[in-house]
Amino acid sequence: MPKRYYALALLAALCLSACSGNYKFSDDEYRPLGDPQAQTRGN
Repeated sequence: MPKRYYALALLAALCLSACSGNYKFSDDEYRPLGDPQAQTRGN
């Protein structure tokens, strides 16, 4: 396999792995930026 295909495969693997990030936060202090109502919501 030529070198350019290795680079393309690596780039594709990096792009696909970035889509499976952990976006769940279990921290009770977590508040999304720009959402001032988050602290009073649900109380």
